[in-house]
Amino acid sequence: MKNQSYHIVFDKEYYFPKNNFGQRNNQHPSWTLKPFEETELMFGGLIKNKLNRLIEFDKSFLANGQELKNQSFGINFKDFFNVQINGENLFYRHLENGEIERINKTIKIGIDYSNHPLKETKIKVVKTPESLLNQEWEGNCNKIGGNPIWVQKPEFLTCPSCKKEMTFIFQLDSGIPDLNANNNYEIMFGNDGVCYTFWCNEHKISGYLWQST
Repeated sequence: MKNQSYHIVFDKEYYFPKNNFGQRNNQHPSWTLKPFEETELMFGGLIKNKLNRLIEFDKSFLANGQELKNQSFGINFKDFFNVQINGENLFYRHLENGEIERINKTIKIGIDYSNHPLKETKIKVVKTPESLLNQEWEGNCNKIGGNPIWVQKPEFLTCPSCKKEMTFIFQLDSGIPDLNANNNYEIMFGNDGVCYTFWCNEHKISGYLWQST
């Protein structure tokens, strides 16, 4: 697909906010965008090394100039939570055989955070309309490419290998269904925040951070 900014479209039976007010206001125009029918990407569930799949780009897909064909993005949520509360970020190296290895040598586990996967589904995408290219933190903040929707000030990661700024690839909002019964079956990134995914194409390294209130 062309290098564009895309909003993720979930089937309403899978996920649609209940509130018609506040941050995820279900009346916001970003929730009514019509997706491309020919594009479906795997979302949620588990991948190799028992990582939790976020998005699997199984088709030719450009996000901010990065070719993502056959790249899966997955993380361990317990590791993610604990590195973030310690002021660090989580990085993985993507190998040619499809394996994804954690780069962080040690992670101090201070809180036994849930590592349940997101509920597995297939997602569709829609080209972000011009009116939402610089969207504020409201409505549907799940997107691929384009400009990040920041909760706080802009914050880009640096590749741990080449020390260059990484490319923003996609972001996922809190509230998406997971398999954790102890948290009402919904993922939380910090205090109701957003998870941001970055990529270094030269070294095939993904990086993750979240921002919350």
